[in-house]
Amino acid sequence: MKAIIVGAGLAGCAAAWALEKHGYDCVLIEASEKAGGRMRCTTIGDYNVDVGFHVLHTAYPSLHRWLDIERLQLKPMDAATDLIAPSTGTIKTIGDPLRAPSTLFPTIFSAGIWNALRMLRWRLKTRKHDLEAAMDASSIPLDTYFDSMRFSQSFQSSFLQPLFAGITLDNERKERSAFASFTFSAMSHGMMTMPKHGIEAVPRQILNRLDATQIMYNTKVSSVTKKSIKLEDGTTMKADMVILATPQHVAQAMLGNTSPARRKETATYVFESKDSPLKQARLLLNTEYGNGEHKILHVHVPTLLHASDSHLIVATVIGKEARLHEDEQERKQIRSEMVKWFGSNVDDWNLIGTTYVDYALPYGGTTAIGREREKLIQDGIYCIGDHTMHPSVHGTLRSVERLLEHLEIPIPMKD
Repeated sequence: MKAIIVGAGLAGCAAAWALEKHGYDCVLIEASEKAGGRMRCTTIGDYNVDVGFHVLHTAYPSLHRWLDIERLQLKPMDAATDLIAPSTGTIKTIGDPLRAPSTLFPTIFSAGIWNALRMLRWRLKTRKHDLEAAMDASSIPLDTYFDSMRFSQSFQSSFLQPLFAGITLDNERKERSAFASFTFSAMSHGMMTMPKHGIEAVPRQILNRLDATQIMYNTKVSSVTKKSIKLEDGTTMKADMVILATPQHVAQAMLGNTSPARRKETATYVFESKDSPLKQARLLLNTEYGNGEHKILHVHVPTLLHASDSHLIVATVIGKEARLHEDEQERKQIRSEMVKWFGSNVDDWNLIGTTYVDYALPYGGTTAIGREREKLIQDGIYCIGDHTMHPSVHGTLRSVERLLEHLEIPIPMKD
């Protein structure tokens, strides 16, 4: 049996590994120069930098079915988020007191007693052994859900809305509440970590297990059918099955869906400094984001987790403004915002580069029900990837597992 897999991101690499182990003759086709998809790194100066902001949740059960976690050399971020009001420089903390008891009083002080209790109630409703349980019921839009749980408007605007704007990469948070509960469950029952060698280490670990799969880089596919693909150079390749493991917008174009996917754009501005402005490995979230005056959503310092001679300070921007990351005036404005956050020392920081992703996450909807968003087989073509389930690493791997369950193929065991 021959399988052609279009797309060498995490889903494509995982599918190729499982099929190869089961005796399939696999061809993995990638449009870019290397594998990894949206989970990739780039070299900026002397640093290996994630393209976009990434964390890996250890609570995802699929990770432990596919990866050698120890080899990733994960380092956890603190079980807390710091909140900054750039106009005043005030910093507060909201944490998970069940995992980090020292954050109890700072959390009550920052959120208020009633919001803190509502967060605790939400936390206690999560399920460690079934993170996706909330997706089985009907769902409502995120902001409506926050209202239904009676969080104060100030707490929503200063914490919940910017937090989930960052998680969904959507200023308008047009995602269903069930996904928020899934994400909150993952944050509650595991650690947010960063691999020592960047997020690309995740798909690369699976890619390195391929022995016989033919990999074609810098190769673009123009069309697909259930038994063949056509390359842009006119070459036709035939197979017993074709698997689309591409991002949502590419899959839609291949399948003839004329409704364009909504773009979720993000850029990061990577500064270098001898000293870190943060003392703990936490996300520093902008409580004033969304009022039209602030472009930076959050800042983190990955070198607090994995030691370096100097520190990287990474500022994240989402939405259409991310497209301006190479514009000199835009870079000056980002630096000016950083001065408001951290003071005049920012003037001495070296902006070593930026990253940009045009379709950083798939676009879903606010009212979907169930763990599966799209059919596995469309026009005879197998479709995998996070857009077919939900936008997460777990959703990506679960989409591959759904394919294997259909084909009655086991998940390959780690050697």
